[in-house]
Amino acid sequence: MTMKKSLILLILLFLSPTLLMAEQYSEGVEYSKYGKPFAVSTGDKVEVREIFWYGCPHCYHLEAPLNKWLNEAKPANAEFLRMPGIFRDSWVPHARAYYSFEALDQTEKLHHAMMDAMHAKNQKLMTEDQIADFVATQGVDRKEFIDAYNSFSVDSLSRQAQIMTKRYGVTGVPSIIVDGRYLVSSSLAGGHEEMFSVVNYLVGLAAEDRKQEKTQAK
Repeated sequence: MTMKKSLILLILLFLSPTLLMAEQYSEGVEYSKYGKPFAVSTGDKVEVREIFWYGCPHCYHLEAPLNKWLNEAKPANAEFLRMPGIFRDSWVPHARAYYSFEALDQTEKLHHAMMDAMHAKNQKLMTEDQIADFVATQGVDRKEFIDAYNSFSVDSLSRQAQIMTKRYGVTGVPSIIVDGRYLVSSSLAGGHEEMFSVVNYLVGLAAEDRKQEKTQAK
């Protein structure tokens, strides 16, 4: 190996992972960047927020890669959240269903079960009654679900989700917003699996953004 090649190799070895990955992903290609970051609710952790809809087959097919990422590849400095997207009024019952699952502390049990029922078993779950009947088959009290579904908190969260779907400029689901700064979709990333490679890159980028902002604020 020549001296020149050895020097290039050493330089590459000492480059930060963020700089190395910068050659892989580009703004406007695999992801887009907001002009001004949105507020996040994850404190010191980088927020990774999935925008989904229960009726979306692509969201259903994202579940396996998403769970793999959560269990095997999610950066320690990231925190994952979900937000139901609402593009039209017919999507509101699904948003209320999700926030009801959250209110009842049954999300882990019911979230994928509802996806599976709709897309693998072709069950029609589009109305409050249909969803309540399904929830009852999963061992959750039907009345408790109905009470949560019609609660003030679930109504408020659903309205907020509808507002934020527009503000985020999301045009389709599933989409993932990283730290209120970056938006990535499977179509931009090139597929469901590739989406999480881009997400991890953006988590690193967002962490660097935070550091720079703290330095500038001093």
